[in-house]
Amino acid sequence: MEQPQMEKMEGKVTATVYLATVDQAWALLSNFCDFHSWHPGVKICYKKSGTVGVPGCIRYCQGLDKEDGFPADWADEELLSFDPIVHTFRYKMMENNMGFGQFTATFRVLDWKKEAGLNDVDKGCKLEWSFEGEPIKGTTKEALIARLQAGLIGMATRVDDVISQLPKDK
Repeated sequence: MEQPQMEKMEGKVTATVYLATVDQAWALLSNFCDFHSWHPGVKICYKKSGTVGVPGCIRYCQGLDKEDGFPADWADEELLSFDPIVHTFRYKMMENNMGFGQFTATFRVLDWKKEAGLNDVDKGCKLEWSFEGEPIKGTTKEALIARLQAGLIGMATRVDDVISQLPKDK
């Protein structure tokens, strides 16, 4: 007997970084276990096992404390692939308290100027966060996309804030 196909939830969000080059943004955002430094909704992130930047590395992430008395969101996540040449990494959600089952995500830093056919080689890039997995009980796809979008915009803003503090080239 054939098994019924599980419905899949997938999507993608993007945010623009205005002041950083692709390489600058990647240098800031590529540490798999430093997510809390960049995502405004993540309070804690640390390596549980493995080597940072090497597939098989497992991180623990915890969200901000909730005002309603419920425990903060948390998850263990495993790095599946990491490619500094094309500025991308992929990971899967493992144990968590947010209702996620099978769920994978890919984070990329892209050169939006190339995509737009522009020749400006200095500043600006695009952050992209895509996902696929099982539907999440009690969460709509739209709600998940809105949550990821807000986090990614916050990350782009933090990158721009850091870059704006760097000494200007003469």
